[in-house]
Amino acid sequence: MVLLSSLNVLLILFPGFNTLDMNGPYEVLRKSGLSQNFNVTVASETDITTSIEGLHARRDIAIDHALVQQLPDFDVLVVPGGVAGPGSAVEAQAANITSPFMTLIKEFADVAPLSTARPRVLLSICTGAIFLGTMGVFNDRYCTTHWKALTDLQKSVNDAAARTHGRPGTVVPARFVDSGNNTSGVRIISSGGVSAGLDASLYLVKSLFGEEEALDTAEMLDYAWHKTDGVVLDGMRYY
Repeated sequence: MVLLSSLNVLLILFPGFNTLDMNGPYEVLRKSGLSQNFNVTVASETDITTSIEGLHARRDIAIDHALVQQLPDFDVLVVPGGVAGPGSAVEAQAANITSPFMTLIKEFADVAPLSTARPRVLLSICTGAIFLGTMGVFNDRYCTTHWKALTDLQKSVNDAAARTHGRPGTVVPARFVDSGNNTSGVRIISSGGVSAGLDASLYLVKSLFGEEEALDTAEMLDYAWHKTDGVVLDGMRYY
């Protein structure tokens, strides 16, 4: 599918996010089409959100229940990660499943595209996949994350499947995994660790605006795109 109009992207932050998990996709999407292909909005529950590296990011819009109601206005949701494991910021964020942040992820995955001409895509970066796994987004799907968090992600996927009476998804090591559309018609893509978010974002550009546009974007960033290191699937079928 090659689109002729720009798409609205919502990129959500939480305290302790990884800087490159945010900036990698942001840079790729804003450079695509000379900034014409994607309109990116940064959202957080707080006005200033501090990354694990100490960077302070100011939001464009608040993550609250009002924003959840506006989700049909957004075509793409990008969910960065951070350091995972016991006592980590990712663990603390994932544990609060009723928060606006976590609710927004699940609600976005359940909102069908307005038309076949405007797809909806949910993209997790690195350990941001743990948030999706916790909310059952990876039920009956393949997914990936940072290589050090593969076991953590599988646990969150298994726990969510048990809680929601769904079929557990399967975690695989890869630069990115495109598991196709879910039952609501939302395309679910997850990336591996940190820099793999660049590859997943370029893959997203390719799938929506064509390979030439993705190659032009990678050249603009002077980045060697690992374009063949991902896994493209249809639901639970693994090629």
